[in-house]
Amino acid sequence: MSVKKLLNLPHDIVHHDSNAIVWSENEKSIFRVFFIYVLFLCLPLSPKFYEYLINIDWATFDCRDLFVVATARHLDLISIANESGRWGAAGYLELLLPLILSIPIAWIWGQFECNNANYNKLNYWIRAIARYRLGIGLVAWGYRKLLPGQMVLPTIGVLNTPMGDFQAQKLYWQAVGITPGYEVFLGFAEFIAGFLLLFRRTTTLGSALGFVVLLNIVIANHVYDGGVHLHSFYYVILSLFILWPDVPKIWNLIHNETNSQLKRFYPVITNNWLKYLRISLKFITFSVFVVLFFFMQVADYVFTPYRIPDTPGLQGATGYYKVSEFKLNGEDIPYSPLDSLRWQDAIFEKWSTLNFKVNRLASIDQSNGGGHSEDDFDRKWEVAGMGGGRRSYYYEADTIKKILHLRNKNEGHTHEKQILHYSRPDENRIILTGINEFNDSIYVVLDRQKRQYQFENHYAKQ
Repeated sequence: MSVKKLLNLPHDIVHHDSNAIVWSENEKSIFRVFFIYVLFLCLPLSPKFYEYLINIDWATFDCRDLFVVATARHLDLISIANESGRWGAAGYLELLLPLILSIPIAWIWGQFECNNANYNKLNYWIRAIARYRLGIGLVAWGYRKLLPGQMVLPTIGVLNTPMGDFQAQKLYWQAVGITPGYEVFLGFAEFIAGFLLLFRRTTTLGSALGFVVLLNIVIANHVYDGGVHLHSFYYVILSLFILWPDVPKIWNLIHNETNSQLKRFYPVITNNWLKYLRISLKFITFSVFVVLFFFMQVADYVFTPYRIPDTPGLQGATGYYKVSEFKLNGEDIPYSPLDSLRWQDAIFEKWSTLNFKVNRLASIDQSNGGGHSEDDFDRKWEVAGMGGGRRSYYYEADTIKKILHLRNKNEGHTHEKQILHYSRPDENRIILTGINEFNDSIYVVLDRQKRQYQFENHYAKQ
């Protein structure tokens, strides 16, 4: 097909007569099912969503709160706590169950339907709901990647963790995180698809682009156990629903290289107040979820890291440390890679995280790294999707009394706490003394080591 033919697509055939496009009985039956199903998907019916809205502090409303509103999704009718429900195929029941429920509801609708039911108008409004729901969601996710914060550069702790201790999801997200240019490209593709969906004339192009981009994301999330495969597949369903009536015409254009005109029905609004209401809603939607959201996202990106804690760590302490001496309850414990209590190394991140390695397996943190919370403890990029023996503790530092109050960031070990006094004989040595997570007395001497990494890591800079 020539580029000229692609660039000179025919205009839509627009109908304002509600009876201009005729529906068969089979088409009506199928439409009733998907009309109800799409309503289930688009309307925020989950109690958790409204609980979140009620608890929002509107005085400090920020882009994280707006992101939750923009990406609110389907019913939480079922929750499967096992691995398949969290990461695998069983989780798709959450999207399948509303479809199953839609079938009997659609049948009842058909039994009591009036003869003058107007399917062209119903189709117009459900497509409008779907494209705005999808468009707003894609713009929100696009902004999160355009200003690369969804997948970030590896922390010092991540760089010093063996490859075998990473979940597949962590490896995939981290591979994207070390290539910010690719993440920005993905964000641009999502944003453009969402932006096009906000306008009637570009709906087909936006849904087609969204379907292609999102299907790729679904495959990656599913194969790498991303934990968000349901959310991305939810968008694929909406994209396909919007695109489906135009698929035969698109195939005819691309495969047969013949012009095809898309049939559209747009209702005529005669009441002035309805005209003004429609324009006002479009203006508010665009102003809030495109314009305002962008500036709020920029401010968040510049001033408040999305997945990385914001509280500065001990001044001048950032780096990788060798454990030169370790005492447990007053007894000197020599280095052994097999010891389950002796630290093998330690890392002070640029923010308020201390992590160390021991020969004791931790449960894998199943979160996706947090980000919605303003609480540094809940920003868990450094521990999400990681197991093995590396422990990461968030700490609050009393710089007057020189005490660190530590709490394990792994969601399976948050009960583990330590209280350690610290002293710094010189700029490269830190001595820790106090009580560990097992109420044992420990004495730890840490000496900072210089380490070179394969690429520049600004998190390692002091």
